[in-house]
Amino acid sequence: MPKLFTLNCPSCGGNVKIQEGTTKFICGYCGNEHILSGIPEEKIESLSNIRDIIPIPEGVEFQDEMQYLRIERKWFSWKYIPMAFFCVAWDAFLIFWYTMAFTSHAPWIMIVFPIAHLAVGIGLTYSTLAGFLNKTVLELTPEMLTIWHEPLPWIGVVRIPTREIRQLYCTDTVSNNENGSSIHYNLVMVNSAGRARKLITDLESKDVAIFMEQQIEKWLNIPDQSIPGELSRK
Repeated sequence: MPKLFTLNCPSCGGNVKIQEGTTKFICGYCGNEHILSGIPEEKIESLSNIRDIIPIPEGVEFQDEMQYLRIERKWFSWKYIPMAFFCVAWDAFLIFWYTMAFTSHAPWIMIVFPIAHLAVGIGLTYSTLAGFLNKTVLELTPEMLTIWHEPLPWIGVVRIPTREIRQLYCTDTVSNNENGSSIHYNLVMVNSAGRARKLITDLESKDVAIFMEQQIEKWLNIPDQSIPGELSRK
């Protein structure tokens, strides 16, 4: 049986399997033809350390058109269910407390004392509602990469001219707390000046992060390259 090597297409980054001794190949993803003549076998083997193409992950909506690429990721996960119950209990207590304070003409200390608790309750309730309702939208056109969150307003809006994008990669962030550790994933861009910038953070799925990276690189014809500190390519 002929020996097979896996390469990534220089044009779109897609995985292509070729037989030993092949001198040229046509990418099955973008249709471009590439010449391998003169490349040593050991060089071909060194190019095989690449990731598989990630299919559309669960919770992601994907549109790939001639004029734009659009990826939508819903925020909802099961962790928001217990958070919702906690918010109901927290907010109910605050409503009861302030109702008693205002209706019984309580001293001012009863109104001022729980201000910090009120601020925490508002923040938790808003973030929990966002978890149920929001989605992250990534839209790419020939001129601009735009990322925003809707329908509830949220920080992290990004607008970057596509001419500034030189490479994309993914990293992970490990958080430790009293309940153990958790891992979140980030989509990172390298700009024309060689500086890294996080585009999307706190993704719960590694596949979602890599899927976004691969689709942007494919749409912009950016060859996938190994970056120090990125997620494992296996």
